[in-house]
Amino acid sequence: MLRKKIIFLFFAFIIITGCSSIRTNTEFYNPILENLKKGNFGEAQKSLAASETAGEYSEKERVLLHLDKGIVYHYNGDFEKSNAEFELAEEAMEYLYTKSISRGAASAILNDNVLEYDGEAYEDLYVNLFKALNYLNLNNFDDAYVEIKRVNDKLAKLDTRYEEKIAALNKSDEAKIEIEQSKIGYLSNVLAHYISHLIFRAEGEEDNSRISLDKLHETWERYPGVYNFPTPSAVDSTTISRGSMLNILAFAGTAPVKKPVGARITTFDNFVVVSNPENFQIQPIPFPGVNEGWNFKFVFPSIVEEGTNVYDIEVYVDSVYKGNLELLENMANVARKTFESEKSIIYFKSIMRAVAKGVTSGMISKKLDKETGGGILGGLASALTNAAFDLTENADLRCWRTLPGYCFTAEFPLDEGVHKIEILFKGQDGKTLSKRTYNNFKIKKGINLAEAFYLN
Repeated sequence: MLRKKIIFLFFAFIIITGCSSIRTNTEFYNPILENLKKGNFGEAQKSLAASETAGEYSEKERVLLHLDKGIVYHYNGDFEKSNAEFELAEEAMEYLYTKSISRGAASAILNDNVLEYDGEAYEDLYVNLFKALNYLNLNNFDDAYVEIKRVNDKLAKLDTRYEEKIAALNKSDEAKIEIEQSKIGYLSNVLAHYISHLIFRAEGEEDNSRISLDKLHETWERYPGVYNFPTPSAVDSTTISRGSMLNILAFAGTAPVKKPVGARITTFDNFVVVSNPENFQIQPIPFPGVNEGWNFKFVFPSIVEEGTNVYDIEVYVDSVYKGNLELLENMANVARKTFESEKSIIYFKSIMRAVAKGVTSGMISKKLDKETGGGILGGLASALTNAAFDLTENADLRCWRTLPGYCFTAEFPLDEGVHKIEILFKGQDGKTLSKRTYNNFKIKKGINLAEAFYLN
């Protein structure tokens, strides 16, 4: 009977080791990202479709599927299809948010990877920002502004939504410790105000255009940790008398990603202590019912900036140098800011889960040790039990990996008519990394927006 138990544990260990549902799968992104980095957006679209057909995006990753398809369509200039996918992503995120208020029990058993991915706050915001850009490219100013209003509405509700999630988790049966409340306090976004400024200026609403820029500057001053770089000259002032303008948005680098942060928990009578949590310091945590003497690991995700190879971006009009682009938004900074409150939820849930699994693992090991009288078989059984429980402790690293990392801007007065526009991405050595050329770019009254992408 004992040997049967050990054999069962062995096969359970093998099954858990190979179980993809408790680990974040990112390998299938390699060909997609490789094509994006080369600027082969059509091929990236094919790689994405192949991954979808192969089942790499499971039902619980449908938000990511729609996010990835939406942004790749945008890169490829298919703005209507892009918005259709972003609509599906937004609808799924809203539905899953509502569902998440009462769905916590499953993740207490294994980890958040088993749950449907409902998107991060910053991902939800950039859906609407890219939808707005899609509408601008389709010359639909009204719908573009609707998307900007949605961004502002979502920002106003961020703290309330997190408070609801934390309150629901604290009231749940699985709650053994109280999750701390932490407000995000991020109520305004620079890129959203910049887009609304362009819309109002194009429609001749100088006061509203000026108000949008005022709000942009207030945002810069209010969140120095997010906007920790100089304001670009393109947002200095607004006036309708400037005439026809060329506005450029260039996106560089890749999106911030999630990396696992490891820590260990030591239990004492009715409280636990977390050691070496790296970027997340914490005091001893009351944990009613736990006994002294257990020590085990847990893992949680942290947002990490990927960086970019781009050192400068130059603009030429009709082969004449016009100027350089300047940084308008660092997506990683926005991601980290909006992830702060969610991190508290993930952190405390991870602790509750790790303690429950760790204590169970220890009790099984003691029982097996008692049944075997110690020795090799008992040690093997205990090792398999501990290893199996450790393998279920994986951080949920799912995120929008096809999003760019940085947004740069500039604007130049140009006479109405057709022009050749060249946007050159430069490396630190001054060499051209990539070039986006518009051979017949028509400058007219309204918004003349040129976009360029170098996702390295």
